[in-house]
Amino acid sequence: MKVKDVCLNSCWCKTSQRHATITTLSLIAANRATKKLQKRVPVMSIQCDWPDVLRKINGECWISCKFHDQPSLYGKIKIESITNDGIPRASASEGFEVKYLKTLTLGLRHSETGYTCIFVAPFKVFSEIHKKSVVCLDVTPGELGVSVCAENKLHIWDSNLGILRRNLEGHIGDVYKCRFFPSGIVFVTGGADMQLKIWSAETGQCPVTLRGHTAAVMDICIVDRGRNIVSVSKDGLAKLWDCGQSSCLGDLVDTSVTINCCCLTSLGKEYNLGEPEEPSSEREIGTSGKVLLYGCEDGTVGGVALRSHNSIFHFSLKSAVNCIAVLVYDKFVVGCQNGQIFLFSLHQHSEPVMSWFESNSPLLSVLSYKGEGFFCGRADGSCVYHPFSDSDNAKYVRVQLTGPDYDPVYDIACDGKFIFTACRDSVIRKYELAKVTDALQIDI
Repeated sequence: MKVKDVCLNSCWCKTSQRHATITTLSLIAANRATKKLQKRVPVMSIQCDWPDVLRKINGECWISCKFHDQPSLYGKIKIESITNDGIPRASASEGFEVKYLKTLTLGLRHSETGYTCIFVAPFKVFSEIHKKSVVCLDVTPGELGVSVCAENKLHIWDSNLGILRRNLEGHIGDVYKCRFFPSGIVFVTGGADMQLKIWSAETGQCPVTLRGHTAAVMDICIVDRGRNIVSVSKDGLAKLWDCGQSSCLGDLVDTSVTINCCCLTSLGKEYNLGEPEEPSSEREIGTSGKVLLYGCEDGTVGGVALRSHNSIFHFSLKSAVNCIAVLVYDKFVVGCQNGQIFLFSLHQHSEPVMSWFESNSPLLSVLSYKGEGFFCGRADGSCVYHPFSDSDNAKYVRVQLTGPDYDPVYDIACDGKFIFTACRDSVIRKYELAKVTDALQIDI
């Protein structure tokens, strides 16, 4: 097949083939070009219980700074004194500098690299909801949370107080994904039993079960208000579902490899995504102008139009794609098993807009934030905010959510005021979004 770039403004229906435009790209050359776009920023780490040990005089905690494939630089933070107002005064060793220290935030700079990281501790810690690894979670602005653990316990809980409300049963295998509908009172789950189940968070009842996959369901997207949903599976299929009639409206993607993750983006009317070969079902609601982005175990990243089912593009990365998220409508982030992160544009995906390769630790979760950046959770327990800037000279400050002691962060969710993380240590951590926002505005 001839390799060519895709222009989303061009007409997609110049051929009667179902896949009006398919782009197969090898990113070997793109990876070389990426080096000039790659943000070379070190990873800064801190002792996980720093808020506790830095409360008293002579309290100490370790800190480190490490560039990819380079030895770590270690230092210590020590509390020298505490003012009459209760404000601790801290010093740091080995070229580290404490810029400020508050109850739940700490600003740290490494003089040699010029790198600054702001550490944010959890506002609340929910350790009683689960007893085993929390593998996925979601939250609503209405103070509801849903999560699943390695014991296959599906729980509804109060996201304000961390109080368990319901324990739900129905899946006969492990649950891998749970997502709330926009209403905030209905959610969907999918997992190893190849089924999707739609639940009422108010009653705990499951009125809808969707069957059709022949392998585990790995990820789920809600279309518009939720009349339709999309699921991806280890069977290599991405399916569009009609929730009201519990039926499959068609396969959007049919590949031979596991599809690990997916997300949706909406494009304006100026983008011609083509028309379906056959009239769309009247049961398709809100699919016009939407594109499904997906990532596979073999490194494939692809995009398909929901309404026309036309394949827009697909290309291959060097590592399995574990997570994918839309940053803004035409830009999306991809997280890989080898630790790489890529930012791509739908307009020009032959090479990434930007990339990050700061750690070999696998990416497990990505959460877009206001279109200005994204949080990523890794297998080493780090959860870091990456700001997006086209300028290499832009001030580069990271915000890191702390708490896990090298336990993987499997999932991240936001209710508009707080960020929640799911971790292998069985704890759900809740962080104040205002702390993160304030940290990004501080001039250090």
